[in-house]
Amino acid sequence: MTANTILVVESEILVRQPLAQYLRDCGYSVIETASGEEARQAFSNGKLRIDVALIDVHSPTESGFALSAWIRSHFPDVELMLAGTVAKALQSAGDLCDESPAAGKPADYKPVLDHIRRLLANRKATIAKDEPDTI
Repeated sequence: MTANTILVVESEILVRQPLAQYLRDCGYSVIETASGEEARQAFSNGKLRIDVALIDVHSPTESGFALSAWIRSHFPDVELMLAGTVAKALQSAGDLCDESPAAGKPADYKPVLDHIRRLLANRKATIAKDEPDTI
């Protein structure tokens, strides 16, 4: 059985790479893209089946919502996860302070992993339910 493929769309490399590595360590195949344009190219090359797209809603080049709508219309079987980022939260907090806040402990990716697992389990259950019974 091949690993499920997760597409991570995140412009901030310091957010994208650790998350992608964590997901790889958990057994997933991961495609990293920094923009909606790169994400569309990943879908268009057709070499890998993408199971879940994890998309930053605060992309500097394109709304994560717009990319999600495009994926939903062209690849309806792909599960979508929209997310904000730690980097954006730190930037917003820094805008409120005279000095930028210190980065805290590393991000906890377990909730992301748990959500991906639920999405994939629900999809597998739906596919199994739709398959004809065999004798």
